[in-house]
Amino acid sequence: MATETSRAFVLMVAFSLALLTLFTTSENGSAATTCTGKNIYTGANLVNVAASAPSGTTFCIHQGTYSVSQAVNVQSGDRFVGVYPSYPRPTVKTTSAQKVFNAGSSTGAIIRGLRIEGAVGDQSCQPECGRGIWGGANTTVNDVRLTNNKNQGIGGAESGLLIKNSEVDHNGSSPFAQQTGHETAAGIKSESSMSIQNSYIHDNYWAGVWCDDNCGEMRVQNNTITGNGKAGIHTEISIGPQIISGNTIKGNGHFESWSLEAGLLINSVRDVDVYNNTFGNNQDHGIRIVEDSRWPVTGDVSVHDNTLSGDLLSGCQLSGVSCSNNR
Repeated sequence: MATETSRAFVLMVAFSLALLTLFTTSENGSAATTCTGKNIYTGANLVNVAASAPSGTTFCIHQGTYSVSQAVNVQSGDRFVGVYPSYPRPTVKTTSAQKVFNAGSSTGAIIRGLRIEGAVGDQSCQPECGRGIWGGANTTVNDVRLTNNKNQGIGGAESGLLIKNSEVDHNGSSPFAQQTGHETAAGIKSESSMSIQNSYIHDNYWAGVWCDDNCGEMRVQNNTITGNGKAGIHTEISIGPQIISGNTIKGNGHFESWSLEAGLLINSVRDVDVYNNTFGNNQDHGIRIVEDSRWPVTGDVSVHDNTLSGDLLSGCQLSGVSCSNNR
Protein backbone atom coordinates (compact mmCIF):
# COMPACT_ATOMS: atom_id res chain seq x y z
CA MET A 1 0.00 0.00 0.00
CA ALA A 2 2.81 2.40 0.91
CA THR A 3 4.55 1.69 -2.38
CA GLU A 4 1.36 2.32 -4.37
CA THR A 5 0.76 5.55 -2.45
CA SER A 6 4.31 6.70 -3.16
CA ARG A 7 3.92 5.92 -6.85
CA ALA A 8 0.64 7.80 -6.97
CA PHE A 9 2.29 10.78 -5.29
CA VAL A 10 5.20 10.76 -7.73
CA LEU A 11 2.83 10.54 -10.70
CA MET A 12 0.76 13.42 -9.34
CA VAL A 13 3.85 15.60 -8.87
CA ALA A 14 5.13 14.72 -12.35
CA PHE A 15 1.77 15.57 -13.89
CA SER A 16 1.62 18.86 -12.01
CA LEU A 17 5.12 19.78 -13.16
CA ALA A 18 4.20 18.94 -16.74
CA LEU A 19 1.17 21.20 -16.56
CA LEU A 20 3.26 23.97 -15.03
CA THR A 21 5.87 23.65 -17.76
CA LEU A 22 3.21 23.72 -20.47
CA PHE A 23 1.56 26.79 -18.95
CA THR A 24 4.86 28.62 -18.55
CA THR A 25 5.97 27.82 -22.08
CA SER A 26 2.75 28.77 -23.81
CA GLU A 27 1.64 31.76 -21.78
CA ASN A 28 4.65 33.54 -20.31
CA GLY A 29 7.15 33.53 -23.12
CA SER A 30 9.64 31.13 -21.54
CA ALA A 31 11.86 28.85 -23.57
CA ALA A 32 9.81 26.51 -25.73
CA THR A 33 11.14 22.97 -25.61
CA THR A 34 8.44 21.37 -27.72
CA CYS A 35 6.53 22.36 -30.82
CA THR A 36 4.09 20.46 -32.98
CA GLY A 37 4.39 21.39 -36.63
CA LYS A 38 6.92 21.53 -39.43
CA ASN A 39 10.36 21.02 -37.88
CA ILE A 40 13.14 23.21 -39.23
CA TYR A 41 16.80 22.74 -38.37
CA THR A 42 19.92 24.76 -39.13
CA GLY A 43 20.95 24.41 -42.75
CA ALA A 44 17.37 24.67 -43.99
CA ASN A 45 16.41 27.54 -46.28
CA LEU A 46 13.80 29.21 -44.10
CA VAL A 47 12.66 31.55 -46.88
CA ASN A 48 11.91 28.67 -49.24
CA VAL A 49 10.32 26.51 -46.55
CA ALA A 50 7.91 29.29 -45.57
CA ALA A 51 7.10 30.16 -49.19
CA SER A 52 6.19 26.58 -50.06
CA ALA A 53 3.93 25.96 -47.07
CA PRO A 54 0.20 26.70 -46.91
CA SER A 55 -1.15 29.48 -44.72
CA GLY A 56 -1.73 28.50 -41.12
CA THR A 57 1.44 26.42 -40.89
CA THR A 58 3.34 26.08 -37.61
CA PHE A 59 7.09 26.27 -38.21
CA CYS A 60 9.12 24.76 -35.36
CA ILE A 61 12.47 26.51 -35.70
CA HIS A 62 15.11 24.69 -33.70
CA GLN A 63 18.03 26.34 -31.98
CA GLY A 64 20.72 27.73 -34.26
CA THR A 65 21.27 30.56 -36.74
CA TYR A 66 19.29 30.96 -39.98
CA SER A 67 20.72 33.50 -42.40
CA VAL A 68 18.32 34.90 -45.00
CA SER A 69 19.01 37.00 -48.07
CA GLN A 70 15.38 38.05 -48.49
CA ALA A 71 12.39 38.38 -46.20
CA VAL A 72 10.65 35.35 -44.75
CA ASN A 73 7.06 35.54 -46.00
CA VAL A 74 4.39 35.32 -43.28
CA GLN A 75 0.88 34.17 -44.21
CA SER A 76 -2.36 34.42 -42.26
CA GLY A 77 -2.43 32.14 -39.25
CA ASP A 78 1.22 31.16 -39.53
CA ARG A 79 3.15 30.41 -36.33
CA PHE A 80 6.93 30.78 -36.26
CA VAL A 81 8.02 29.17 -33.00
CA GLY A 82 11.58 29.06 -31.78
CA VAL A 83 12.41 25.79 -30.02
CA TYR A 84 15.22 26.06 -27.48
CA PRO A 85 15.74 24.44 -24.08
CA SER A 86 17.88 27.36 -22.90
CA TYR A 87 19.24 30.60 -24.30
CA PRO A 88 20.18 31.70 -26.88
CA ARG A 89 17.00 31.79 -28.91
CA PRO A 90 17.10 30.56 -32.51
CA THR A 91 18.31 33.48 -34.63
CA VAL A 92 16.95 34.64 -37.97
CA LYS A 93 19.29 37.25 -39.38
CA THR A 94 20.22 39.05 -42.55
CA THR A 95 22.95 41.28 -43.89
CA SER A 96 21.17 42.17 -47.13
CA ALA A 97 17.36 41.97 -46.81
CA GLN A 98 15.28 45.09 -46.16
CA LYS A 99 12.96 43.08 -43.90
CA VAL A 100 13.56 39.88 -41.98
CA PHE A 101 9.90 38.85 -41.62
CA ASN A 102 7.36 40.22 -44.09
CA ALA A 103 3.92 39.80 -42.54
CA GLY A 104 2.43 41.98 -45.31
CA SER A 105 -1.34 41.50 -45.50
CA SER A 106 -1.40 38.52 -43.13
CA THR A 107 -3.84 38.24 -40.23
CA GLY A 108 -3.40 36.49 -36.91
CA ALA A 109 0.22 35.37 -37.29
CA ILE A 110 2.35 34.52 -34.25
CA ILE A 111 6.10 34.97 -34.02
CA ARG A 112 7.57 33.54 -30.85
CA GLY A 113 10.85 32.56 -29.28
CA LEU A 114 13.20 34.01 -31.92
CA ARG A 115 15.99 36.54 -32.25
CA ILE A 116 15.45 38.70 -35.35
CA GLU A 117 18.16 41.04 -36.57
CA GLY A 118 19.97 42.80 -39.35
CA ALA A 119 17.36 44.37 -41.66
CA VAL A 120 19.07 46.93 -43.88
CA GLY A 121 18.14 50.13 -45.70
CA ASP A 122 18.60 53.88 -45.90
CA GLN A 123 16.63 56.99 -46.87
CA SER A 124 16.15 55.74 -50.42
CA CYS A 125 13.70 53.05 -49.26
CA GLN A 126 12.34 54.71 -46.11
CA PRO A 127 10.03 53.97 -44.31
CA GLU A 128 9.29 50.39 -45.43
CA CYS A 129 12.84 49.07 -45.26
CA GLY A 130 15.12 48.29 -42.35
CA ARG A 131 12.40 46.53 -40.34
CA GLY A 132 12.82 43.32 -38.41
CA ILE A 133 9.10 42.56 -38.69
CA TRP A 134 6.89 44.41 -41.16
CA GLY A 135 3.12 44.48 -41.60
CA GLY A 136 0.34 42.18 -40.50
CA ALA A 137 -2.97 42.57 -38.63
CA ASN A 138 -3.57 41.06 -35.20
CA THR A 139 0.04 39.91 -35.11
CA THR A 140 1.39 38.51 -31.82
CA VAL A 141 5.08 38.80 -31.01
CA ASN A 142 5.99 36.87 -27.86
CA ASP A 143 9.40 36.15 -26.34
CA VAL A 144 11.23 37.68 -29.29
CA ARG A 145 14.39 39.75 -29.35
CA LEU A 146 14.46 42.33 -32.15
CA THR A 147 17.86 43.94 -32.41
CA ASN A 148 20.15 45.82 -34.77
CA ASN A 149 17.63 46.53 -37.51
CA LYS A 150 18.51 49.74 -39.35
CA ASN A 151 15.07 51.38 -39.11
CA GLN A 152 12.67 49.63 -36.72
CA GLY A 153 12.43 46.43 -34.75
CA ILE A 154 8.74 46.28 -35.67
CA GLY A 155 6.98 48.67 -38.02
CA GLY A 156 4.12 49.05 -40.46
CA ALA A 157 1.75 46.69 -38.66
CA GLU A 158 -2.00 46.94 -39.06
CA SER A 159 -4.37 47.05 -36.08
CA GLY A 160 -4.17 44.62 -33.20
CA LEU A 161 -0.40 44.29 -32.80
CA LEU A 162 0.47 42.56 -29.49
CA ILE A 163 4.05 42.49 -28.21
CA LYS A 164 4.80 40.77 -24.91
CA ASN A 165 7.68 39.27 -22.98
CA SER A 166 10.11 40.56 -25.60
CA GLU A 167 13.29 42.60 -25.90
CA VAL A 168 13.54 45.36 -28.49
CA ASP A 169 16.93 47.06 -28.60
CA HIS A 170 19.52 48.84 -30.72
CA ASN A 171 17.17 49.42 -33.66
CA GLY A 172 17.25 52.54 -35.83
CA SER A 173 20.16 54.50 -37.25
CA SER A 174 21.13 57.95 -38.43
CA PRO A 175 19.71 57.73 -42.00
CA PHE A 176 16.24 57.19 -40.52
CA ALA A 177 16.48 60.08 -38.03
CA GLN A 178 17.63 63.11 -40.01
CA GLN A 179 15.07 65.57 -38.58
CA THR A 180 13.68 66.35 -42.01
CA GLY A 181 10.09 65.74 -40.90
CA HIS A 182 10.26 62.15 -42.15
CA GLU A 183 11.95 60.43 -39.22
CA THR A 184 10.97 56.81 -38.71
CA ALA A 185 13.64 55.18 -36.52
CA ALA A 186 12.22 53.31 -33.52
CA GLY A 187 12.18 50.13 -31.58
CA ILE A 188 8.45 49.82 -32.27
CA LYS A 189 6.50 52.20 -34.53
CA SER A 190 2.87 51.89 -35.53
CA GLU A 191 0.12 53.93 -37.11
CA SER A 192 -2.48 51.39 -35.92
CA SER A 193 -3.59 50.05 -32.55
CA MET A 194 -1.07 48.15 -30.45
CA SER A 195 -0.45 46.69 -27.02
CA ILE A 196 3.00 46.29 -25.49
CA GLN A 197 3.35 44.31 -22.28
CA ASN A 198 6.10 43.05 -19.99
CA SER A 199 8.89 43.87 -22.41
CA TYR A 200 12.34 45.45 -22.27
CA ILE A 201 12.73 48.25 -24.82
CA HIS A 202 16.11 49.89 -24.68
CA ASP A 203 18.92 51.67 -26.50
CA ASN A 204 17.03 52.30 -29.72
CA TYR A 205 18.47 55.13 -31.80
CA TRP A 206 15.44 57.46 -31.87
CA ALA A 207 12.20 56.38 -30.13
CA GLY A 208 11.57 53.31 -28.04
CA VAL A 209 7.81 53.08 -28.67
CA TRP A 210 6.22 55.41 -31.22
CA CYS A 211 2.49 55.78 -31.85
CA ASP A 212 2.11 58.04 -34.87
CA ASP A 213 -0.50 59.43 -37.25
CA ASN A 214 -3.68 58.37 -35.43
CA CYS A 215 -2.55 54.95 -34.31
CA GLY A 216 -5.61 55.07 -32.06
CA GLU A 217 -5.89 52.66 -29.17
CA MET A 218 -2.61 51.89 -27.43
CA ARG A 219 -1.64 50.13 -24.21
CA VAL A 220 1.92 50.26 -22.93
CA GLN A 221 1.97 48.45 -19.60
CA ASN A 222 4.53 46.94 -17.25
CA ASN A 223 7.56 47.46 -19.46
CA THR A 224 11.10 48.67 -18.82
CA ILE A 225 11.95 51.41 -21.31
CA THR A 226 15.45 52.85 -21.01
CA GLY A 227 18.25 54.49 -22.93
CA ASN A 228 16.35 55.40 -26.10
CA GLY A 229 17.75 58.36 -28.02
CA LYS A 230 14.87 60.83 -28.32
CA ALA A 231 12.01 59.46 -26.21
CA GLY A 232 11.14 56.28 -24.40
CA ILE A 233 7.52 56.58 -25.52
CA HIS A 234 6.36 59.06 -28.15
CA THR A 235 2.67 59.36 -28.98
CA GLU A 236 1.47 62.02 -31.42
CA ILE A 237 -1.44 63.20 -33.58
CA SER A 238 -3.74 60.44 -32.35
CA ILE A 239 -7.02 59.87 -30.54
CA GLY A 240 -6.99 57.05 -27.98
CA PRO A 241 -7.95 55.54 -25.71
CA GLN A 242 -4.34 55.13 -24.67
CA ILE A 243 -3.12 53.71 -21.37
CA ILE A 244 0.49 54.04 -20.24
CA SER A 245 0.89 52.42 -16.84
CA GLY A 246 3.21 50.42 -14.65
CA ASN A 247 6.31 51.13 -16.71
CA THR A 248 9.86 51.98 -15.67
CA ILE A 249 10.94 54.79 -17.99
CA LYS A 250 14.47 55.96 -17.32
CA GLY A 251 17.50 57.44 -19.03
CA ASN A 252 15.85 58.33 -22.33
CA GLY A 253 16.44 61.38 -24.57
CA HIS A 254 20.21 61.36 -24.27
CA PHE A 255 20.82 62.85 -27.74
CA GLU A 256 20.60 66.44 -26.60
CA SER A 257 20.79 67.96 -30.09
CA TRP A 258 17.30 66.68 -30.83
CA SER A 259 14.22 68.62 -29.81
CA LEU A 260 11.50 67.50 -27.39
CA GLU A 261 13.52 64.82 -25.64
CA ALA A 262 11.63 63.07 -22.85
CA GLY A 263 10.90 59.82 -21.12
CA LEU A 264 7.30 60.20 -22.34
CA LEU A 265 6.36 62.70 -25.05
CA ILE A 266 2.65 63.38 -25.71
CA ASN A 267 2.14 65.66 -28.71
CA SER A 268 -1.32 66.57 -30.04
CA VAL A 269 -3.11 63.54 -28.61
CA ARG A 270 -6.52 63.08 -27.01
CA ASP A 271 -7.69 60.48 -24.48
CA VAL A 272 -4.54 59.36 -22.67
CA ASP A 273 -4.27 57.99 -19.12
CA VAL A 274 -0.75 57.93 -17.65
CA TYR A 275 -0.36 56.44 -14.18
CA ASN A 276 1.82 54.36 -11.84
CA ASN A 277 4.94 54.78 -13.94
CA THR A 278 8.43 55.32 -12.53
CA PHE A 279 10.65 57.89 -14.22
CA GLY A 280 14.21 58.99 -13.61
CA ASN A 281 17.30 60.43 -15.30
CA ASN A 282 15.45 61.24 -18.51
CA GLN A 283 17.02 64.08 -20.47
CA ASP A 284 15.15 67.37 -20.13
CA HIS A 285 11.75 65.90 -19.11
CA GLY A 286 10.27 62.80 -17.59
CA ILE A 287 6.87 63.69 -19.08
CA ARG A 288 6.35 66.39 -21.68
CA ILE A 289 2.87 67.26 -22.99
CA VAL A 290 2.66 69.63 -25.94
CA GLU A 291 0.41 70.57 -28.79
CA ASP A 292 1.19 72.06 -32.15
CA SER A 293 -0.79 73.09 -35.21
CA ARG A 294 -1.66 69.52 -36.15
CA TRP A 295 -4.93 67.72 -35.45
CA PRO A 296 -6.15 66.91 -32.85
CA VAL A 297 -5.94 69.48 -30.08
CA THR A 298 -4.35 67.92 -27.01
CA GLY A 299 -7.00 67.06 -24.43
CA ASP A 300 -8.53 64.43 -22.17
CA VAL A 301 -5.03 63.70 -20.88
CA SER A 302 -4.72 62.52 -17.28
CA VAL A 303 -1.31 62.17 -15.63
CA HIS A 304 -1.50 60.89 -12.08
CA ASP A 305 0.21 58.81 -9.42
CA ASN A 306 3.56 58.65 -11.17
CA THR A 307 6.98 58.63 -9.49
CA LEU A 308 9.09 61.27 -11.23
CA SER A 309 12.31 60.84 -9.24
CA GLY A 310 13.28 64.44 -9.94
CA ASP A 311 12.35 64.45 -13.63
CA LEU A 312 10.41 67.41 -14.99
CA LEU A 313 6.71 67.25 -15.86
CA SER A 314 5.38 69.97 -18.18
CA GLY A 315 2.19 70.70 -20.09
CA CYS A 316 -0.21 70.43 -17.18
CA GLN A 317 -1.40 73.98 -17.86
CA LEU A 318 -2.87 73.00 -21.24
CA SER A 319 -6.64 72.93 -21.50
CA GLY A 320 -7.92 69.39 -21.12
CA VAL A 321 -4.81 68.15 -19.28
CA SER A 322 -4.96 67.18 -15.61
CA CYS A 323 -1.99 66.28 -13.42
CA SER A 324 -2.30 65.03 -9.85
CA ASN A 325 -0.38 63.15 -7.18
CA ASN A 326 2.81 62.92 -9.18
CA ARG A 327 5.84 62.92 -6.91
